[in-house]
Amino acid sequence: MDKLFSSHSIGISDLREAPARVFEQAGDHAVVVLNHNRPAGYIVSEKWMSRVLDQMADLALMDKVRESLPNLHKARRISIDDL
Repeated sequence: MDKLFSSHSIGISDLREAPARVFEQAGDHAVVVLNHNRPAGYIVSEKWMSRVLDQMADLALMDKVRESLPNLHKARRISIDDL
């Protein structure tokens, strides 16, 4: 059995009938599209995708911060007026 990464699902035939409705129903969740009871893909709303991309950007920024922390002692202090 394939692992599903969503508790919301729809059959591919139902998706063909009303794709816009699936996006509306997705809301804040991913919807797994099933083909012969196996996951064929996922549909996510713009809101969900935006949130995930923001989280990924935050993680990437945190990695850069962690890399820079050992060199913090080399930084020089400047005033806001110098910017």
